[in-house]
Parts: sequence; structure tokens; C-alpha cells
Amino acid sequence: MNDKFAVFIDIDGTLADESGINPKNAEAILKARELGHYVFINTGRAKSWIYPELLSYISFDGIISGMGTLIEIGGKTIFEKLIDRDFVYEAAKRFLNTENCFFISGVEHGFILNPLPFFEKWHFNTIDNPDDFKGKYKNEKIQKIEMFGRNISEDDKQFLASHLDVYEHSVYIEASPKDCSKAKAIDTVLDYLGIDKRNSIAIGDSINDIEMLKSTGISVAVGNAIDEVKEIADFISTPCRDGGVGYAIEELILKN
Repeated sequence: MNDKFAVFIDIDGTLADESGINPKNAEAILKARELGHYVFINTGRAKSWIYPELLSYISFDGIISGMGTLIEIGGKTIFEKLIDRDFVYEAAKRFLNTENCFFISGVEHGFILNPLPFFEKWHFNTIDNPDDFKGKYKNEKIQKIEMFGRNISEDDKQFLASHLDVYEHSVYIEASPKDCSKAKAIDTVLDYLGIDKRNSIAIGDSINDIEMLKSTGISVAVGNAIDEVKEIADFISTPCRDGGVGYAIEELILKN
């Protein structure tokens, strides 16, 4: 088995926040990779949602995106599971012109229905006609569906849950293909690289990181993580904005 470590890092609230990326994170990732360890993004974001500035600032060995629906190592796709196109069309018909903001997120592009003013500055294709998913966007690879709003009905949740795994947060829900997860993606990567699970590290902050953290040899919560994440973590680092990822890598890998 490979004796190097594999590190899996969430983005939002873990690697980066509204203040950006602490340089300490980038420096520690670079040093770990120079020593032959592997570092991966493991994010709930669809690939089209991963901002280019992050990938131009830090180099990674691979990307797990969309809650484990797409796994890329060294630019090569080793796993992909997408949302059925007919269901995407039905969802767009159901949620168009409703009170909640609705995202359909793909590998190459993101789409938005009922945009709120806050989201209008984002670079998404606005959908006014669900038939677009049977026409000009019929070949889009869709990884994820999200809904933002405080009044998401149980019927709507059940509609999504009929085909997808649904994760609920305070003001939004996200849904991705069934039987995909950050945790399963980690297992796939470890098998592919021949790394023992004992040499795997997951770093996260939120509810959709818990399964990932439970699946690795060492689990890390950044200092700003929710209590449920801290309770299961083997190591609690400094907050995201203080370079929590970098501090964890230094303490767990670089010092050894």
C-alpha cells in the first residue's frame, strides 16, 4: 500500500470563506504535495460552481465535486453519476415561477430559475422556459439541484427525494444523485491510489461534511465548524479565515 497521505478538503467555510483564502492554506498544501502526499478538493459544489480563482491559486491532485458525483484525478475522470435529464426537465417545470430561487448545476454550466437580486450578479444561465433542457441545454451534465428559501414545502422536498439524496440546511436544500456522497468518493480515490484509510484526512465544517469526516482515518474540524462536526472530529483546527486547513496539515503531516 502507498504510505503517503491523502487529504480531502471542503471549500466553503473550510478552505475559503467570504474573506478569501488564507495564504497559510496554500503554502501547506504546496508543501504536502511536494513531499508526495495527495490533496483533493471534496466539495458539495458542482464543478461549474468552483471558482476559477481557487484553482489558479492552488494546485490539487484532483477534484471531487457535486457531493461525489464527479471524481477527477490528474484531470482524468474516474467516476461520474449525473441527474437524469427527464427529471431535470420535470423539476424545472415544477419550480419555475415559484417563490424560491432554484439552481440546476452542471459540470460545465449553472442555471438559475426565479433569481433573487442577490444572485443576479452571478454568472448563471437564467431559465425562463423548462423546454431549454430538452433543446439547447439537452446535453448538459447536471450534478446537483439546489433551492434557496425559507418556505420550502414538504411536498417539494419529497419530489426531490423521489430521485435524489436531499440535504437540508437553514435556508436552502441541496440534492444530488442517490448513492453518491463525499464519503463514497473518498473510498473510490483511496482504492484508485492504493492508500490505506488510516492515511486519509478529511477537513470540513458543515452538516454535509459529517459522513466524509467519519469515513477517513483522521477527521478535522476547522474552528468555525458547527458543533455536530466538532463533536466527531479527531482534531479541531483554527478557523477557516485563520488558515485552519494549513494549520491542520502542518500539525498532522508536515511536522511528522
